[in-house]
Amino acid sequence: MIDIRLLGTGGGMPMPNRFLSSIMMAYKGRKILFDCGEGTQVAMRKYKTGFRAIDLILISHYHGDHIFGLPGLLSTMGNSERTEPVTIIGPEGIKRVLKGLLLSLPNLPFDINIIENPTGHL
Repeated sequence: MIDIRLLGTGGGMPMPNRFLSSIMMAYKGRKILFDCGEGTQVAMRKYKTGFRAIDLILISHYHGDHIFGLPGLLSTMGNSERTEPVTIIGPEGIKRVLKGLLLSLPNLPFDINIIENPTGHL
């Protein structure tokens, strides 16, 4: 069974009850996050999806309304005693973008594996 939760569907700016782009999917015991706009953590708390157990983060493109929630989310995951690596998959250029975006998180207790523009099966 697939469980899909729309965490955010707003565009441009988070609103009190409408967060930016983010979808959580649970499938075969795995948690997959699609995009991570601002407000994603608030929506995750609201819908009780959990932070620590995310297996995979997929980024559709690197506009701010799809990625600016990542630093905060990864920090929260680290503060939640997560030690397993996190895999982030995105389009060409995502490694460069994330390198700059995550400068403020030099001491996360887990590794981040970034897969750019995948062409094969995972």
